[in-house]
Amino acid sequence: MKPKSAQSKGKRFEKLIAYEIEHEGLGKATRTPGSGSGLIKADIFSSLRWSIECKNEKKPRWWKNIDQAKKQAEMGSAYSDKWLLMVRDPRTPEANPDYYAVVDGRQFLKLLKKDSEPRIKAPDRDLKYKLEHLKVVCQEVIRRI
Repeated sequence: MKPKSAQSKGKRFEKLIAYEIEHEGLGKATRTPGSGSGLIKADIFSSLRWSIECKNEKKPRWWKNIDQAKKQAEMGSAYSDKWLLMVRDPRTPEANPDYYAVVDGRQFLKLLKKDSEPRIKAPDRDLKYKLEHLKVVCQEVIRRI
């Protein structure tokens, strides 16, 4: 069992990550009470479609932590293939830490692909009309300047 100070250090980092998710406008996020002892196995419960595990260790045990994140995603999440490991950099101050995300390589490539796709493949008729109208209005404004 962890000493109280180690538990509170982990809880502070989990709360920070939940705050950061909300602050970035990615939906609601809260620290999971009991950190994996209940039905929700991840450390962070959020509206994101990822199982989020947080680690705040002096010497991260990478493979063990990755295995834990994967296992908890399989056990207690509808998104068993989407696990995320958030690791705090112990060289930075705890009040304003640097932290890093570790994800499965295939999921990372899917994220890159999704980010590179245009939001609208081809404008529909209504959008095309509005864009043409915007173009005319912008040209008129430029002429008057």
